[in-house]
Amino acid sequence: MDDAVRVPARVDPWVVVVVTVALVAVTAILLPLFLDAQVAPLAKAGIAVMWIGAVGLTLGMSLPVRYRLEGPGFTVRAGLLTLRFAYRDIVRADRVISPLSAPAWSLVRVRLALDGGGWIEVAPRDREAFLRELAARAPHLRTAPRGLADPERVRVAPAAKARGVRR
Repeated sequence: MDDAVRVPARVDPWVVVVVTVALVAVTAILLPLFLDAQVAPLAKAGIAVMWIGAVGLTLGMSLPVRYRLEGPGFTVRAGLLTLRFAYRDIVRADRVISPLSAPAWSLVRVRLALDGGGWIEVAPRDREAFLRELAARAPHLRTAPRGLADPERVRVAPAAKARGVRR
């Protein structure tokens, strides 16, 4: 399969609201200081740098979020950051709900575990369609309780253990 598939990202409105409120709060705190005539010019420069850093990094590292399944692998684009992963390096793809930092605007995600111990979480709008397309492009991955796994490189836990039930 050499044709590229764009995978729409899932966006939870409440995450957008939280990030927007945080950016507005930073602006509301720093703007009066910046406009105050009694604040020294050097301090104003520092305030401007803090504001540009907070807003610029937040937006520059998170907009837009795009995912693509392409011929040789999977590409994640989050703002200025572009990451590429070969299909052969993916050893697991698990459905998760996670608050960890990731190139995603939703907590409903797929965690891709990579050969060598790393991982990345992505939030495709349709997790099941994403997993089906990934399985078609990465034939080494087999159905597992929480998604997909490479049985040669990962021990797949029984369904009860995968759901967190301890014995």
